[in-house]
Amino acid sequence: MPPRVDFVGAFRSSCAEYPMDEKDRLLLTYLHQGLSFVSRPFEVLAQKTQLDSAGVMVRIQKLKQEGILTGIKAVWNPRAFGYQSAWVAMKFDPAELAGHSEIVHQHPGVIYSCEREHELNFWFFIAVPGDHDLETHLRCIEKFAAPKRTLFLPVRRVFKGTDLLNVTDPGMFPGMGEHFEKRKTVRAPELSAPEIELVRALQEKFPVADDPFRDIAVRMNVSEGQVLELTASLVRRGCLRRIGSFFNPAAVFGKPKHLVVWHISEEKLDRGGAGIAEFQEIVYADRRPSYPGFPYSLYTMIEATDATELEVIVRRIEDRIGKWPSEALVTAREFKKNRMKYFPKELDVWWEQSRHVAETAFH
Repeated sequence: MPPRVDFVGAFRSSCAEYPMDEKDRLLLTYLHQGLSFVSRPFEVLAQKTQLDSAGVMVRIQKLKQEGILTGIKAVWNPRAFGYQSAWVAMKFDPAELAGHSEIVHQHPGVIYSCEREHELNFWFFIAVPGDHDLETHLRCIEKFAAPKRTLFLPVRRVFKGTDLLNVTDPGMFPGMGEHFEKRKTVRAPELSAPEIELVRALQEKFPVADDPFRDIAVRMNVSEGQVLELTASLVRRGCLRRIGSFFNPAAVFGKPKHLVVWHISEEKLDRGGAGIAEFQEIVYADRRPSYPGFPYSLYTMIEATDATELEVIVRRIEDRIGKWPSEALVTAREFKKNRMKYFPKELDVWWEQSRHVAETAFH
C-alpha cells in the first residue's frame, strides 16, 4: 500500500493538465520520501512501484520535461552543519542599485536577492558556516557596497512555517533552517575532509543512472563503497536528510505569496503572532528585530491572487488582532536566485581577500 502524503491530492487537483497516471503519482510519492542509500537505488524504487528501473528513469525524465519535477537533490540540515543565516535589507540610490548589488553578490553565501518597492530597496539572504561570524561577513559586505542604510534581520521566533526563504520558493530552497545567535561563536562541524568533499559532490546534479553512487565515486576518485559509507555517516550525524525529488512549486502551489510586515507593540507581539498564524492564508510568520524608521517586527507571507484579495485578508486579520500598522513589501524584481552551496571553496577565497576589512567592519 502506498504511503499517504498531503501533496498527492494537490497534484490531482492542480496538475490536471499534465498526462500523469497512478504510476507517476506513486513514483512521485516515493521520490519525495527519498532514495535508498544502496548501490542501485532506482532498482529499489522500481520494485516499490512495480516498474523496471529503465521505466522509472524514463518517467523521471518525462516528469522533469513536463515541469512537474525540478530534479533529484540532496536535502541537508544546515543546523547540523552549524550554518548561520539571516535576511538583510539595504538602501541604495535606485539608479545605482544594480551596480551595488553586484558587489553584494560577490559573496558566495548570498544565494537570493531582490529589489523591493520600498525605501529599503535591496534585500538579500546570506548564510555562512558556523566557524565564521555571520555579522562580520555582513559588515564587510557593507564596507564594500556602501549602502545608505543597512538592517540586519535575523529571525527571533517562528510562529508558523519553517523558514521564509523556503516559502519564497520551495522548489529552489527546500528548507534553509534560518538560524542565527548574535555574536556567539558556533563550534565548527566536526566533519572529516572526505565527508566535506562528499557534501560538495552531492550538491552537484545527482545522476539518474543505474549506479549513481558509483558515478559520484568516480568524480571523487574513491570507491563506491566509500561513498556509501560516507553517505551513511552524514545521515547518522543528522547532516543529510534525504536524497529525493522536488516539485515545481508553480505547478502545485501556484497562488502568489506576498510579504506583509506588521508593527505590533512589544507586549502584544507574541499573542498577535500566534493569532495571525491561525489564518489559513498565512503560510509563514515570524518575529525579527525592529529599527528606528522601520518599526516592523512581525513578518508574514500571505497567499493571495492579487492586491485586492490581499487587502481583504489583511482587513480580516486586523479584525482578529487589532488595527496595527502594516505594509506590503512588493518584490519588483529578483536579482539572484542560486541554490545553497555548503562549504564552497569560493567562500574561503572571498574571506582571504576580504578579511583585511574585518578589523574595522564594526566601526
